[in-house]
Amino acid sequence: MIGLTTGVLSVLIGLPIGALAGYAGGGVDGALSRLIEAALCFPGLVITIALLSIGPSWLLALPETVRIALALSMIGWTPAARYLRAEFSRLRGSESIVSARAAGASHARIVWRHLLPQSLGPVLVTLAFGVGGAALAEATLSFVGVGISPPTASWGELLFQALHHVGHAWWLALFPGAALFLLLLGCNELAEGLRMRLDPRRRVA
Repeated sequence: MIGLTTGVLSVLIGLPIGALAGYAGGGVDGALSRLIEAALCFPGLVITIALLSIGPSWLLALPETVRIALALSMIGWTPAARYLRAEFSRLRGSESIVSARAAGASHARIVWRHLLPQSLGPVLVTLAFGVGGAALAEATLSFVGVGISPPTASWGELLFQALHHVGHAWWLALFPGAALFLLLLGCNELAEGLRMRLDPRRRVA
C-alpha cells in the first residue's frame, strides 16, 4: 500500500515540474532542471529518516502510513519529472504540435490533448519501478526502526525481529524476505513489460 501510494504521489509531484520544464524551455527549463539536479544530490534514505524523525509538525501529525508515503514521495518525484521533461522537450517541436499551435490551440490544450498522452509511456514505466523502490525503502525504514510500528505488519519489521531467532528459526527471515523479493521482481517485470509495450518503435515494427 505504501509503495503504490508513494509511486502515485511521486508521479503527481513530478508531472507538473517536468511538464513545465519541457514545454517552456529556456530559463524556466534551466531553473527547474537545476532544482531536479539539486534534489538528486541528497541521499534519499537520509532525507526520509530526517523527515520522519524531526520533520514539520503537520507531517508528524499525519497517520503513519500516509506520513511515510508522503516522506518517500518528497524525494521520489525526480525520475518522473526528468522523463516527462525529456519527452516534452522532444515532442514540442514535432509536426503535430506545430500544427496544433498553428490552428490556434491554447497551451493548456496542447499539453493535455497532445503532449501528455504521447509522453505517459516512460512515466508509467517509472511508476512501476517506483512502487517497488518505495516498498523496499519502507522495508528499510521499518528495519532500522523509523517505519511502520508494530503491531502493524511490515516486512522490514519482520526481518528485524527475525535477526534474534535466525539461528534456530531461519524461516522467520525467509518468508518476509522472499515476499519482498517477489514484489520487487514483479514490479521490475511489469515495468519492463510496459516499456516494451509502449515503445513506439516496437509498435511500428
